[in-house]
Amino acid sequence: MVEQGRQASYSRRPMVTLDDPRLRAEFEGPPEPLRRMSFGEHLDELRKRLIRSLLAIVIACFALLPFHDQVLEIIVKPYRILWQQAFNDHVVKLEQMEQDGQVDEYEVAWLAFCRKEGTKIRAGTFRHAQQLQTYSGFPIPYTLQAIGGLADFWTFMMASLLFALALASPVVIWQMWAFIAAGLYVKERAVFYRYFPFMVVLLLSGVLFGYFMAVPYGLGFLIRMMKPDQVTSMLTVDQYFTMLFAMTTALGVVFQLPLVMVALQRVGLVRHRTMRKHWRIIVLAIFILAAVFTPPDPFSMMAMAIPMLFLYVLGLLLTWFAQKREAPDPGAASPPA
Repeated sequence: MVEQGRQASYSRRPMVTLDDPRLRAEFEGPPEPLRRMSFGEHLDELRKRLIRSLLAIVIACFALLPFHDQVLEIIVKPYRILWQQAFNDHVVKLEQMEQDGQVDEYEVAWLAFCRKEGTKIRAGTFRHAQQLQTYSGFPIPYTLQAIGGLADFWTFMMASLLFALALASPVVIWQMWAFIAAGLYVKERAVFYRYFPFMVVLLLSGVLFGYFMAVPYGLGFLIRMMKPDQVTSMLTVDQYFTMLFAMTTALGVVFQLPLVMVALQRVGLVRHRTMRKHWRIIVLAIFILAAVFTPPDPFSMMAMAIPMLFLYVLGLLLTWFAQKREAPDPGAASPPA
């Protein structure tokens, strides 16, 4: 009878809902007076914030117009990293063929040129970059290709817009925050102030990881799979920029995973033991997402999946430390005797 009573008490326990008063009371604390605004006042406030943000972006775009070469150099930097790594492999291959006595007169001339001008080529100071394929025998072009007269200009404008967003981000973020913060309690604003620096750090870490690692090595893997006697690599500037933007943006968002896990824990949607228990499903989901958001090659997928696995482990550590501050779980209460 006692056992049946315990089972009945378990079945009568209410489930935790998203609007559980106990959860909201613990998170929000005592009620605070908030300013009431009509729908028209909200629209006026939103329009004012958007105009200020757009004005800051336009000013930043005009400020970047004189720096065409510098902007494109930053964009092309990952391709340069890829090219230098592949060029070094090309020189090593020629030297190995020379040791094995398998070089012909063309390969001897290529190797002599690479040894003579190798320092300038790797430093990017060789003046006749368009002739590198002829003189070195290296099949990958040193420069990106522009098909059509507007490809280079369009890429520069899109890159300038992104750089302008980065330059104007303090103003844009402040305007967005000023609009959102008007409807938040003091404790909710304090949570945002606490976690916002970590959001910025994780975002920059993801972008930099994509810029220096995922894009160069992912492109390098794809190009090494090509056979020069069958397929010649010619990457256009707009295709390259699209890939660079997609990879860096995706990794910047993916690197927010630890904070997302902590946030889900704090509001009571997912608990630490649930994240730990279903690790197999989460790992499978990580690899599926990596396959969807990267080019169709295993290296690019692994370049995104492996950091996500480390971030998942980091999220588990953070939620483990924060277990004491988890939202209360009514289902975890001890059953009546």
